[in-house]
Amino acid sequence: MRRLLFLTVSLALTLAFSAACGDDDSTAKTPSRGASTTVATAPAATTTSAGASATATTKPATTPATDGTVDPLNPGQQTPWTVKSNPDPFNGVATVNALRMGLHPELGGWERIVFEFAGPELPPAVVQYVTKATSCGSGQPATVGGTEIFEVAMTSAQAHDAQGKATLPTQMTGPGGTVIAGGVSTCDFEGHVTWDFGFKGKHNFKVTTLTSPTRLVIDVKQ
Repeated sequence: MRRLLFLTVSLALTLAFSAACGDDDSTAKTPSRGASTTVATAPAATTTSAGASATATTKPATTPATDGTVDPLNPGQQTPWTVKSNPDPFNGVATVNALRMGLHPELGGWERIVFEFAGPELPPAVVQYVTKATSCGSGQPATVGGTEIFEVAMTSAQAHDAQGKATLPTQMTGPGGTVIAGGVSTCDFEGHVTWDFGFKGKHNFKVTTLTSPTRLVIDVKQ
């Protein structure tokens, strides 16, 4: 009888000890299939095709520099400048086939006017400030912006082709700088081509010539 009681008690203790070991917190648990898991990840950088982080930047639009660089040795002047023809003397008629303006940052900033010619010849010209701008055909005043009038007057030149079609516009706005407001054609008649430009103040200018193609270049100091 005592032996049977001892075996019963021993079995009960063994079962209790086994149940306690089954609840040990150190045992690794696998989450149930329906449980959700969260993985923390760093936000991916937006990249360009080169692999660099893309940063949107907007640069202000500017008129590009035109026809080379500005001569650093010439500070310019405000007195009239006479352009010598090539060849000299000049016996033909040169056709002006393009006019453009641009901005140059060199030496504190310049604004450039360029007349381009169809052939290699350069006609004579006078470049200067004038008190008024008038149309050579009618004698009527021409309207230009700004406070000063700057004139480029060529002889032995034309701004039209053999069929009489104009090769230049009748007027142009400035390049977007601080000096040249715009320009207007005031003459294309009997070998005379004249353009008058409105300047915002009287500024130094300098005149150079370029070849291939032949160009008359006027740089105006800002």
